[in-house]
Amino acid sequence: MVFRVLLPSGRVKNFKGEWNRDGSPIGWRVLVPSGEGGTTGIVVGTSGDSQGIDEIISFPDSAPLIGQVQLSLVEELSIDYLIPKGRLLFKLLPSAFIWREEELVVVSSREMAGLDRLSREVFEYVKRRRGVKLENLRKKYDPKLVNALISKGILRRERRWTYPSLEVSYYRLKLPLKEALPKLRSADKRRLVVFLSGRGWVSEEEILSWGFKRSWIRDLERRGFLEITHQSVVSKEAKVENWEGLKRLGGERTLVWDRFDRVLEALLPNVLSNLGEGRSILMLLPETSVLGPVREFFSERLGDKLIEVHSGVPPKKLIENWFRAEDTPSLVIGSYIASLCPAKDLGLVILFGESSPGVRIKAVGNLDMRRLAYLLAKRTSSSLIFSTQAPTLSSYRLVQEGKMELKGPTEELPQVELVERKASEILTEEAYREIEKHRDRKILFLVPKQGYSYVYCPRCENLAQCPECGTFLTYSQNREILYCTNCSYKSEELLCPECGGDLEELGFGIEKAVEVVERNVGLSENLHFATYPLWSESYDLTLVLSADGMRSVPSYRSEEEHFTYLTKALMITREKLLVQTMFPQEDVFTSLKKKSFEDFYLKELRKREEEALPPFWRLLLIKTSKKEVGGYAAKFLSPKVRTSFNPREGLYEILVRFRERKTLWKVRQLLKKFGKDIIEVKVDPF
Repeated sequence: MVFRVLLPSGRVKNFKGEWNRDGSPIGWRVLVPSGEGGTTGIVVGTSGDSQGIDEIISFPDSAPLIGQVQLSLVEELSIDYLIPKGRLLFKLLPSAFIWREEELVVVSSREMAGLDRLSREVFEYVKRRRGVKLENLRKKYDPKLVNALISKGILRRERRWTYPSLEVSYYRLKLPLKEALPKLRSADKRRLVVFLSGRGWVSEEEILSWGFKRSWIRDLERRGFLEITHQSVVSKEAKVENWEGLKRLGGERTLVWDRFDRVLEALLPNVLSNLGEGRSILMLLPETSVLGPVREFFSERLGDKLIEVHSGVPPKKLIENWFRAEDTPSLVIGSYIASLCPAKDLGLVILFGESSPGVRIKAVGNLDMRRLAYLLAKRTSSSLIFSTQAPTLSSYRLVQEGKMELKGPTEELPQVELVERKASEILTEEAYREIEKHRDRKILFLVPKQGYSYVYCPRCENLAQCPECGTFLTYSQNREILYCTNCSYKSEELLCPECGGDLEELGFGIEKAVEVVERNVGLSENLHFATYPLWSESYDLTLVLSADGMRSVPSYRSEEEHFTYLTKALMITREKLLVQTMFPQEDVFTSLKKKSFEDFYLKELRKREEEALPPFWRLLLIKTSKKEVGGYAAKFLSPKVRTSFNPREGLYEILVRFRERKTLWKVRQLLKKFGKDIIEVKVDPF
C-alpha cells in the first residue's frame, strides 16, 4: 500500500509499506526515512502510485495518534492563520511524539585500561550522556583525538531514534520566610526567596522569566533553602462523586466568570455528569501556573479518571496518557499540546482562563485558543465552557449576541479605593495606612512592570527604546542590564542605544517596589509581590502601586487590557482593592470603582465597531520590501488598508482589516504573485 504522509516540514510525501491492521491508516504515526536519518510523519491518505518511493520504517504505536476530527480541525486552523497544515500539526502535537533518527557517538564495551587523562575524560563525557552528536563532540574536544578514539574502537558511531527530553524542574521555599531572610546577605537571593514565599511549586522557566538567575536557584537549593521536584504525575485513588442532584451549568456554550475556587465548583457537576454518561472532557489551560491547584481539586474527586497532557509530564508517561485517553472516558487536562488528544466520546470542551496571556499561542503563530476550543467543540458536537477571571471583549461580544450564556460573579465583590498618586511616589499615605490596618493579613503588591524601572535619555529627551522592535527598554538592577520585554534584546552597557548618552531611571518596576517596601515596611511572610494577578491566589488586601503604565502601550487593546488587569486584581481580593493612579477620573478607573462592567464593555465594543477593529474585524500584517504590495492589497483584499514604512527593519508594513474568510484565500494568491518581496505575513498579529 502507498501512504500519503504529512511531514514536520509541512510537505506531504508518498511512502510504501504493509498495512495489516483493522480500520483506516489515516491518523497513524509513522517513522520514515529522511535525508541521512529518519523522522516522524502522520498518515493523511493513500495513493495508487508506488514507483520510485521509499518504504516506511515502522508504525510505532498500537492505535492512531489522532482522528479525522483532529485532522480537519488542523486544516481549518491552517487556513485561518495561513500556517502550512504540516507545520501547524507538529507544533500542536507534544514533542514526545516527534522522533528523529540521529547518528550518535557512544562508548564501546572495550576496557579503558591504558588511556591517557584526556582520552579518559572524553570517554567519561560520552558515557555520562549515553551518546553525543559527532559534530558536538568535535567542538568540545580535539577532532583528531575524537577520530582516533573512534578508529581504535574505544568510541563508536550508532544510529538511534531519539525524542526531546521534556523534564521540567519545579521549586518551592523549604524554610519559613522569617527564618530564611536573616540567613541571606545577597539582596538578589532575598528577593528570590520573597518571590517564592507562599507560592507553592514554581517552574524554573517561570522563575527565570522574572529576571532571577539559574545560579541563584542552584545555590539556594544546595544550601537547603529550596526543594526541587520534577513533578512526576501519580494518579490518586479516589471514588468518583455522584453527579445526580448537583446543579449543572445550562446551555451548550457558557462563559463562567468568578473567583478561582467558585469556578472549579461550578465546573464539577458538568465534569461528573459527562463522566457518568460515558463521555470525556478536555480542559485546556493557557497558563500552566494554575495546573497545580486544578490538578489537586479534580484528582481528589476523580482519581485515575484524570489524565494529564502537558510539558511537565515525562515523555513515556505522556505517551501512555495520550492513548489511555483514547480508550477510556476521562477528564484530560493540559496545555495547548493536549488540544489534538483524541479523547474517547468527547462531550465537553473547557477553556480554563480565556483571558490569560497565554491564550494566544506565540509558538504557533499567535493562534487563539478560544477559536481552537470553539471549533473543536463544534466539530465534535460537544458543549463548550469558557472560564475567566475577567472576560475578554471578544467573549463578552458572544454573550451580547446570545451565542454564549454568562454565569457569575456569584458573590458581592470587595471595596475599590482609588488614590491619586504623585509621579515621585511609590507608596502613598493611604497605602501605608491600609498596610498598617492589614499588618497581619495577606497582602499583595501588584506592579504591572518587570525590572527596576524604565530609562530616560536626557539627550534624546525620550524613553530609551529597543533598537530591534521599538519597545521601551527596562532596566534591571538585579541583573545590571537593559532588556526588552518584547524580544530577546539585552545590553550590559547602560547607555542610550540611539545616541550613546547616559540614562536616568524613570518610573518604577517590581524590583524597585520590593526595595521600597523592604526599607519602609519590612518583608514578612504575609507580604507578596507580583506583576500579574494570579487567579489561583487570594489576598485580604491588594495594592496596585502604579496602574497607569499599561495605558502607555500603543495598542488598540490597551483600554481593554488595562480594565481586565484591574478586574483580575479585584477577583483575587477578599476585602479591599487599593489602586494608585495619577488619573483617577479616567473611565477605566471610574467603571472599576462603580463595578460598571457591562457599561465599560458595551462602550468599548461600540468604539471597536466604529473603528473597524477586532472582534468585529480581523487584522492581517504584511511585511514587504515592495511598496506596490499595499496597492494590490487595497484593490484585491480589502479597502481598509494602511501602509507605513518601518525604518528600523527597512520594510513596508501593510495592515489589512478584513471580515470575510475568503480574504485569506486571496492572500494566498498575493503570496504567489509577490512571494520574493514578502518577508512575513501574520494573521491577528496584535
